[in-house]
Amino acid sequence: MNQHVNRRAILSSSAIATAAIAVADQDARAGDASASCVSRELKGLIEAKHAAYARFIAAIDVATDLEEAHLPKSAELFVPLSIGGGQSRSLRYSELESIEADLSDDIKRRYAEQQQKLAALAKVAPDLGKQSSAALRKAEQADLRTLKRLIKEERARRSAVGLEQAINERNESCDAERSAINAVCAYRCTSMEEHRIKAEFLKDFATGKYGDLQSEDVDALLWSFLPEEALEAAVKACGAA
Repeated sequence: MNQHVNRRAILSSSAIATAAIAVADQDARAGDASASCVSRELKGLIEAKHAAYARFIAAIDVATDLEEAHLPKSAELFVPLSIGGGQSRSLRYSELESIEADLSDDIKRRYAEQQQKLAALAKVAPDLGKQSSAALRKAEQADLRTLKRLIKEERARRSAVGLEQAINERNESCDAERSAINAVCAYRCTSMEEHRIKAEFLKDFATGKYGDLQSEDVDALLWSFLPEEALEAAVKACGAA
């Protein structure tokens, strides 16, 4: 969730700037004969990026409000362990899938440590060592089932107030916004006017202040300057390697 939430501050600061690009683009097209050299596809990709951005910001606002109302910053998921004590993770700053995976690893690590302590016992009392090891494995599986039950209950609790759905929408809209900018990067310009509009759009977006391009965006941008045949040849070469 961190990567989605942190982008809220970055992207929100670009709202005025991205809107300004759209206005500037419209002004440049109006009364400018060169605007006819700009395809509907490029215009559509840029408009789709703005729409995806708006959806993402709206999703963040909804999810944030629900988190504040139903998920205190101190909220934790605690799993009691059969060997004593327990393992816990904050519920506020991670997705439930990540929390479950992290806690599962923690529990398995705790039991592995206990299994190591039985090595000495197995040497002096093999039968007792085997029984103790089997008991530990049984307890570990029971605790892992408890973890799954607690995760299921937490997801149900979130769903009842709309939080789980809001988090899913936030994640999906973030992915859609990332896909939209990648599509602009991958677009192959067919005129100098298209190059200008695309460059101005990306220059504003990828300044480091509003949000850097990801590696896949840079790859798409660089390939967009080459003929499609070059990309097809590169793909075939990778497949043959």
